[in-house]
Amino acid sequence: MAVVSCPECKKPTQSGGYESWQIIVAICFFPIGLLALLMSKKPTSCNSCGFIWQG
Repeated sequence: MAVVSCPECKKPTQSGGYESWQIIVAICFFPIGLLALLMSKKPTSCNSCGFIWQG
């Protein structure tokens, strides 16, 4: 996962990613399974201030 900075407190945090089931469906049912990755990602939350955003 990528490291991004929080828009509120500017501290680095891990960005949100995909759920495990989305990755499994994308691999097993390629190329139609790629639609599972178009569904929402997990939101990113800051460990310091608790701010949550989609990024």
